Amino acid sequence: MKGVIQNGPGLKLKWNHNDVFSVENLYTFECKTAEDVMALYHFGIKNKVVASHNMNNSSSRSHSTLCLTVEQVEVSNLDNVVVSKLTLVDLAGSERSS
Repeated sequence: MKGVIQNGPGLKLKWNHNDVFSVENLYTFECKTAEDVMALYHFGIKNKVVASHNMNNSSSRSHSTLCLTVEQVEVSNLDNVVVSKLTLVDLAGSERSS
């Protein structure tokens, strides 16, 4: 392990020698359908902390990420697997006035 970042009592962010970042104690779920993904997304949204301030009535007060890993397996050759990853990030308090 290359390093650990910890700021207070929250979760620990780690990275390794390949510059791959991970967060300790997060859940990983296997989804079979888009509906499964959306159900988990909505579950996460319900657990976000939201508050109001002068710029926004419902500003996110907690960071959140949704990481999707999609695996495609060729039926005629099960060793041929294509993996794609998408990470969506919502940073708390990222509003800016223009």
